[in-house]
Amino acid sequence: MLNCLNIPLLLLLAFVSSSLFAQLDPDLIDSLSKLPVEQRERLIKQHGNQQPHSNSDKSNSSNLIPSTESYLEEMKSHDSLEDLIEFEMMISEDIEQLEEELNNPSLNNQIREDASHELREYKDLLRKLKSLQRFEIEKRTNELEKGSKIKSLKPFGHDLFFESDREPLMIDAPIPAEYRIGPGDLIEIQLFGQRNQSYSLEISREGTIRFPEIGPVNVFEAGTSFVALKNLLKQKIKEQLGAGVQSSITLGALRTINIFLLGEVEKQGVLTVNSMASVIDAILGSSGIKESGSMRAIQLKRAGKLIAKIDLYDLLLRGDSSTDHLLEPGDVIFVPVIKNQISVDGAVRRPAKYELVGGENLAEIIELSGGLDFRALATVVNLERLDENFYPLIKSLNLIRDAEFKIKSGDFLTINYAVSNVRNTVSLIGAVEKEGDYEWKQDLQLKDLITDRLDFSYEIDLEYGLIVRKAENSKILCISFVPSEIFEGEIIPLFPEDDIYFFSKSSRDKQFDSIIKDLRSQATSGEFARLVRVTGSVHFPGEYPLTESMSLHDLILACGGTRDSAYMVDAEITRMVIDSEQEASLRHIRVDQQTLIDINKSSAFKLKPYDILSIKPIPLWREGESIELTGEFRFPGSYSIKSGETLIDVITRAGGLSERAFPQGAIFSRENLRVKEDEQKQRLIAQLEADLANATLSSADSKEVAQAQSAANAMLSRLRNTESQGRLVIDLKKLLDSKKSTGLLVKSGDALFVPQIPYSVSVSGEVQFPTSHLHEDNLDLDDYLKRSGGFTQNADKDRTFVVKANGAVMTKGGNAWFGKGNSTNRIQAGDVIVVPIDVKQTRFLENLTNGTQIIYQLAVAAAAVNSF
Repeated sequence: MLNCLNIPLLLLLAFVSSSLFAQLDPDLIDSLSKLPVEQRERLIKQHGNQQPHSNSDKSNSSNLIPSTESYLEEMKSHDSLEDLIEFEMMISEDIEQLEEELNNPSLNNQIREDASHELREYKDLLRKLKSLQRFEIEKRTNELEKGSKIKSLKPFGHDLFFESDREPLMIDAPIPAEYRIGPGDLIEIQLFGQRNQSYSLEISREGTIRFPEIGPVNVFEAGTSFVALKNLLKQKIKEQLGAGVQSSITLGALRTINIFLLGEVEKQGVLTVNSMASVIDAILGSSGIKESGSMRAIQLKRAGKLIAKIDLYDLLLRGDSSTDHLLEPGDVIFVPVIKNQISVDGAVRRPAKYELVGGENLAEIIELSGGLDFRALATVVNLERLDENFYPLIKSLNLIRDAEFKIKSGDFLTINYAVSNVRNTVSLIGAVEKEGDYEWKQDLQLKDLITDRLDFSYEIDLEYGLIVRKAENSKILCISFVPSEIFEGEIIPLFPEDDIYFFSKSSRDKQFDSIIKDLRSQATSGEFARLVRVTGSVHFPGEYPLTESMSLHDLILACGGTRDSAYMVDAEITRMVIDSEQEASLRHIRVDQQTLIDINKSSAFKLKPYDILSIKPIPLWREGESIELTGEFRFPGSYSIKSGETLIDVITRAGGLSERAFPQGAIFSRENLRVKEDEQKQRLIAQLEADLANATLSSADSKEVAQAQSAANAMLSRLRNTESQGRLVIDLKKLLDSKKSTGLLVKSGDALFVPQIPYSVSVSGEVQFPTSHLHEDNLDLDDYLKRSGGFTQNADKDRTFVVKANGAVMTKGGNAWFGKGNSTNRIQAGDVIVVPIDVKQTRFLENLTNGTQIIYQLAVAAAAVNSF
């Protein structure tokens, strides 16, 4: 018996598409087809639940047989590749379950053997499925590759003869002499002379008109044309009404006729047109021709006979409609399937798909596509064609030589454009007034383009320029020059496609990026990239092209020269050396003072690829380092500092503190601390926002959520609006009393503010009236709290803390949020008493606060905004 575990998955794969069905094992398909219908139905139902099969239900597996009939229609609308991916997931799940079962040590040998056999079959099926996936992907890729170019081209003239909702044409033209009259035409007769009367007479089905005073007239008595009818009526009027009655006879409303429009058209069937309509009129008034329809072999049939073949290309290309024919009732317009078609793309006037009548040559096809574009390369025409074995091949044709080459249906012609790269140019780039491309001529020199110093930009670096030249092997060479020497008789010859770079004294920007990238890309084994690097005290450290015979002096000019902080006693070059064993090592070369300063010697020092020049700064060089002293100093202001100078040294230079100074409240800030504090604050804000969102989603009490959100948002607002101070808590009074110059070393950007002696104590947070009070020595913490009205309902009494004037935080107890601190009831002038909110009142806010350090951050904020 066929293993039932394979059946549902094989069925699903088979239903994807007929092409995939053909990939399956014929023996399995044959066995499957022999299953009873009832068993197949039950198997489909079972597999529709996507339940993996196991050994435990193996005894019932014989009842799980699918039905192809009920499942096929549903699968037709599915994307086969998506289905294959879905089936792969299903099989993978079954494999995972079987592997888990095999890991069960309690299985007996028989069940384990059966499970192992089924696992092998599932894995084999998975391999087949992946093969089908690859087949489907390759098929789609090939279709895209083959059809992308052709599908982008439209059939020539198709847009004119295709319109999904076009209105019928209104024909308003003179009646031709050969117009054939018929039932439904309206004859307009105007009598004048001895009688003045007008008649509108319609031709009846019997072919007669009822002419008053003359009687019935057979309109076909003298022929079927309108001219014959006019002559007949004029004769009748003259005979019946007298020679003195003149007449004017015209056609009024024309009749409509029914024709058949069949073949490769958007809407086949009966088409009602004007009796003066032609074949082209009928096509233009219809919904149009399909892309598969011929435009050069349209047939007009009448009474089973071929009347004419119409080539619409005559109309489209030459405006010739001589092959067009007027239609008669019952005519059939048949648009056959296009037989011969080619595609023309590239440098032609009308890239499109063109229909062939047969026997056309290359020159005729080019003429058919409107001729060559003015930038077309007539000597390079690529033709793609299928050979006798249906393999694609490419032919390179020359329009001049191969004008008579015969074109076949299915050919794809591509006419190449002429080379767009202009080669006879040189380019000026960078800090020049006349930047751009210039014509290269024989013996052209740089002084022919730069004729005056005014051609330079005001910020040009006159000591360094660079020429990037393309060699014959397509590699680039870099040649340096000195722009100031152009007017001193220096001969700098130029070659085609040279790029001449001029640089600014203020920056090098990114002008070297593309050059360095090209130099790296052309490096090969055994040939290093021609690059050098300079670091240290130069104006523009970085990587530079290694020019021909580049010297140490050239590199210093390239990087803008040395800075005033450069240590010119010696420098160092690090050079990479490759030994005979192809091992790399680094060698440090000392450059002495004489070589650095003497131009002749530095010019004689030649550089090699990957050399690194290091210009060291002067030891202990400091440039513009200062500290800001504000507040109660005798001479506040900005003071320059030297290495190793302490805060006490700077205060002494400022004349010390004034008589009103309050050193206990000094605020000392440092830039790197401010940056770190700001980073920490941003992390806390982000964490608080995340915790707030998570707690909101997890809380079930909406009232509690609303209350806690309000408090948390207030905390967020205070955190966002608090500027980071970078404050370092110091005891300035103790430092001053020690009378030692050792202590806190100052750094550039430090700031020290010493306030006046304060007379108040501030109370903030969860009290009835947050405010400031005059300091009194006999008052303690509780006294100041009572003076502010006491605690609010939301106050956390046990966690009340004091921010001292110097920024230190003192807790009411010995083990609070901010770590262990000295317990004290003594309040000093300038202190800030903070009463935090009681987060335990709501579980929501308590959980929120446990995940952050919000209250600590608020304490820092309180210290930062302390007023003295």
